[in-house]
Amino acid sequence: MHQPPQGYGQGPGQGPPPGQGGQPGYGQQPGYGPPPGYGAPGGPGYGPPPGYGPPMPGYEQPPKKKKTGLIVGLIVGGVVLLGLGIPGGIFASEYYSSVGKAPVSEQPPTECKVSPEALNKTVTNSFQGTRENEIKAGDIVTKQVGCSWSAPDGDNVHDRTLQVMVYRHEGTDAQERAAKSSVGSAAPSERQQQVQGIGEKAVLVSLDTDSAFSGAELRFTQGVYVVLVTYKGWDKGFFTNSPIPPAESAEAAKSVGAELAKNLPR
Repeated sequence: MHQPPQGYGQGPGQGPPPGQGGQPGYGQQPGYGPPPGYGAPGGPGYGPPPGYGPPMPGYEQPPKKKKTGLIVGLIVGGVVLLGLGIPGGIFASEYYSSVGKAPVSEQPPTECKVSPEALNKTVTNSFQGTRENEIKAGDIVTKQVGCSWSAPDGDNVHDRTLQVMVYRHEGTDAQERAAKSSVGSAAPSERQQQVQGIGEKAVLVSLDTDSAFSGAELRFTQGVYVVLVTYKGWDKGFFTNSPIPPAESAEAAKSVGAELAKNLPR
């Protein structure tokens, strides 16, 4: 039912998320049974009024109405209700299925160190692992460390991820190369805003779309480092998914970015 939104790649340790762009999760429908008053066919007996004896000769009682139509109606009604109950069970199973993941056993490296308090606020406190890479071009070296977190296992609403990418420039003119790195993005300029107080240069980029997919990305430079903090996803609902409130996404990205900037070597 869930399909990943178009145009967004996978982050470190994170597979393609289900959701809108995809279809919503579903909640549990109330149980279906026969409506009140539907019991055995027929109702209270209706005999002849008091004081009336047997019919006169030649006047037989009219044949009793057959209950076949009522029985068939009840059967058809039961089949319809059963048919409605099956999708309801499927929707309930989908809605109550976890969108979170159990944490991996390893701990985040120093470059990705984020406090439990900040992670709890983002509802992504289940660490999903680290990815490292190194790019060399002569004396120019760039090392990459990527970390990701998801909602905890058992959370069936907050289909969100937090991803951190830390680039460390080494070799000739490392700090100058980091300072010249672009912290903008391909997003329209109205979706970007300068942020003060985080690193030496920081930009917050809105990832909100016309679907439920939403989020924010903070990009900043500090010393020989270039850091990207991406917070994205949606909240699963009964019939439709809901985007993360923009203010919540922005605050999550900025709070995590501020901690990373404080912990990075200067």
